[in-house]
Amino acid sequence: MKKLFLATFLLSSLLVLSAGATSHLSGKIIALDAGHGNEETGAVNQRYGVIEAEVNWDVVVALESKLKANGAQVVIAERLSTRRDRVADAVEKCAQLDVNGDGVADNRKCDVLVSIHHNGNTDPEHDGTLVIYNEKKDIPLAEKLHDALLPLTGKDEGYLHGGYGMTVYKNLVSAITEAYYITNDAQAERYLFDLNADGVSNLVIEEADAQLQGLSDYFAGQSDGGSCSPGQAKQGKC
Repeated sequence: MKKLFLATFLLSSLLVLSAGATSHLSGKIIALDAGHGNEETGAVNQRYGVIEAEVNWDVVVALESKLKANGAQVVIAERLSTRRDRVADAVEKCAQLDVNGDGVADNRKCDVLVSIHHNGNTDPEHDGTLVIYNEKKDIPLAEKLHDALLPLTGKDEGYLHGGYGMTVYKNLVSAITEAYYITNDAQAERYLFDLNADGVSNLVIEEADAQLQGLSDYFAGQSDGGSCSPGQAKQGKC
């Protein structure tokens, strides 16, 4: 399945947002992490053998293409053995980008980091959408991603806060998304068998579109791509 997503995406498969939305992503530096990988499988669907780590990677590859089509700069964290090392790799890649196009690394910080996961449960019918964050400054990002991803399940598992995975390192605005349960048999079936004309899972495309929308909505609410909007500051969310 993974090979399907390493092929070049046709233009028809890329979601290009409206002109206004595109401007919110243009020039932003977005770090993506495909959770687990290497020897770490993550959750596994018991009926179909679908491995979370592979689904995570497929979504990251699809989302990368869509973000770039909307003007963002994207780095993908290397699947290193520790989460700390993954974040350090993403931070280094962000700093090396030449966003201005002048041939010199801009030494910029990643605007956000999103670590993409899919949840697991022993009940093959259990499903739901969850987003994890660590700091108050992460709440606006977590909220926008959560709201965009929730229609994938229609079952709200809300948020988890504090001390999880990628969100605790390097003081980045970050979130971990658990869009749905890959142990849910209906979701696994869609991932495997509901394919578009190019052989790409429609579920992967739908999630990548939702992640794209959530990121665009987040940056739309930021005055400079990294600071809080007045409303968020008033609510004590930043």
